[in-house]
Amino acid sequence: MPPKFSLQNVLDIRTSKVEGLEVELGKLLAAKQEMEDRLAALYAARTDLLERLFEEQQGEMDLFNLSMLRANIVATDERIRLLMKSLAEQEIKINQKREEIVLAKQEEEMLVILKNKQHDVFMKEQADKEAKQQDDIYISQAFRQRQEEARYHG
Repeated sequence: MPPKFSLQNVLDIRTSKVEGLEVELGKLLAAKQEMEDRLAALYAARTDLLERLFEEQQGEMDLFNLSMLRANIVATDERIRLLMKSLAEQEIKINQKREEIVLAKQEEEMLVILKNKQHDVFMKEQADKEAKQQDDIYISQAFRQRQEEARYHG
């Protein structure tokens, strides 16, 4: 049986770290999607406000309604601007998290390679021992056979 990998605890921690980072990335991506959905809704609301403003400007105009529509458009534009800024920041966080995952996976892979190399060395040593034991058995059998032949002929 192969010996226990001496860095198995470290490998387990690295694997857990990768999994944790992937969960965090999933949350960041979900939050980004939610922001994109809110942005689309804001653009739709803005379009609706602009259409209503255009309709209010036709025929007899109610200055109070025009003023309220313009204020709502300005407020919606500001919310769009802030949400786009947040979206850009979210994209940066996502890219940073992806880089963290790449580094964590590289560290994990390095330990997996070390584990595999240790296993390969063990298996080679086992094969060498078995080959040596087999050689010893053949030598012993050949020696006994010669002694038997010497007794038989002698």
